[in-house]
Amino acid sequence: MMIDMHVHGMAHGEFDFSEENLSRFLKEAEKKGIEVMGFAEHSWFLKEIDVGVIDNLRKLFPHIRICLGMEVDHVPDMDGEIIEKIASFPFDYVMGSVHEIEGWMFDHPDYSHGFEHRDVDELYEKYFSLVDNLIESGIYDVIGHLDLIKIYGHRPTKRIEDFVVPVLEKAARRNMVVEINTSGLYKPVKEIYPDMSILKLCKSLGVKVTVGSDAHLPEHVGRDIFRVLELLKEIGFREIVSFENRKSVYHPID
Repeated sequence: MMIDMHVHGMAHGEFDFSEENLSRFLKEAEKKGIEVMGFAEHSWFLKEIDVGVIDNLRKLFPHIRICLGMEVDHVPDMDGEIIEKIASFPFDYVMGSVHEIEGWMFDHPDYSHGFEHRDVDELYEKYFSLVDNLIESGIYDVIGHLDLIKIYGHRPTKRIEDFVVPVLEKAARRNMVVEINTSGLYKPVKEIYPDMSILKLCKSLGVKVTVGSDAHLPEHVGRDIFRVLELLKEIGFREIVSFENRKSVYHPID
């Protein structure tokens, strides 16, 4: 079963939330045999989302189950504002991601030099503390690109398990889903998010997974999803998750 639950039809504002534009992404999904696709626009563009456009696209592309999602850049102490935004739309799922640490957008190329002046172990501690806060908030269905902090190849001296196991255990208790994001293969780190060792921990701890390309261009839809499905089978996963009306939908891995 081919799914892609992390597609940004508006990219970073280069495109609009229109039937014409989003159709380009869905046509690419058709070509690649994707049966479920989720538009998870950045929460900055919430006012641009038009549910009527999604309704029309569902009629135009009946062979693809189109999900409406949102990716929120999680920041502590903004929970009330985020909940209000989510409640105003009929989202199928909401993804929480950590993109900044104490106001520093660590994954943005313009600010990557910030790693040079910081202790990497301390950064990992702070990053996964924010992921823990994201889970604790109870707002989200999915944790986006769980180990994004590695984007430029910086590794802690401590074992990654020391950072990851506590958040995965909490995610399992909260029935949260971890996204496997293929875009890391095209970043300096050249790895999927999260890596193989963390996926094995997900399996052993009973954490469910979904998959996403993090596409910002039509040609990126479904990129390397098949490769990830093969990897999941190798690890022992037998199903992946999509969403409908904030509930998990399970799909066998063929």
